[in-house]
Amino acid sequence: MKTAAMRLLARTAALGATLALAGCSHLVMLRDPLSASEHNDLGVVYESSGQTELAVREYRTSLRLEPHAARAWVNLGNVQAARGRWHRAEKSYRRALRESPADPDAMNNLAVALLRQERSGDEARALAERAVAAGGGRDSVYRATLAEVGRVGR
Repeated sequence: MKTAAMRLLARTAALGATLALAGCSHLVMLRDPLSASEHNDLGVVYESSGQTELAVREYRTSLRLEPHAARAWVNLGNVQAARGRWHRAEKSYRRALRESPADPDAMNNLAVALLRQERSGDEARALAERAVAAGGGRDSVYRATLAEVGRVGR
């Protein structure tokens, strides 16, 4: 996933460099060659390299092309959460859950956002429990969130 986006980015940069060397100072794109999924993937690449502004731009472009893409909503929420913008992160995770009600990442991350805002312990607990029940590759993360909800609830 990341490598395909990186290859596409490298090809685009190479095309721009070639045109610049040929004396063309402007590259005009009449049609965006990337799909919503590819914009999301490119956002992941940018985010993983610490370029969060570019990541946000790509996630938003992905969502303009495909507003129902739960993964892009989760990814956008993750950047907002990393910046400490918990209310915005909450809104993104809630939208992801509207688009994909069984998404355990969205459930887990919404639970964390609620905890960070010191709100809605019951909702956070229910979301964390649902994420654990859904399981998946991040089961240990979901269990850690559930444990945190339990500590906060005491």
